[in-house]
Amino acid sequence: MENNIPTAEEFFKEKYGVNDRICTSNATLLAIEFAKLHVESALKEQKSKLNDLVKYGAINETWEEVQKTIESAYSLTLIK
Repeated sequence: MENNIPTAEEFFKEKYGVNDRICTSNATLLAIEFAKLHVESALKEQKSKLNDLVKYGAINETWEEVQKTIESAYSLTLIK
């Protein structure tokens, strides 16, 4: 999967013109952690919703297949 989303450091430099390494380093770490929390939360919510669809037969895949698809939808390693 090609990722055209800027890294947190690139974002801060582009958006705010911040070039101070200490400032961007701290902000980068916080932004990465924040983004990971949101991705994890979104994936958890989707798992919950799709679990119900599998349970009621609306999806013709096993729960394990659905869960694997969700978990591979957006890797946390892409958040930099």
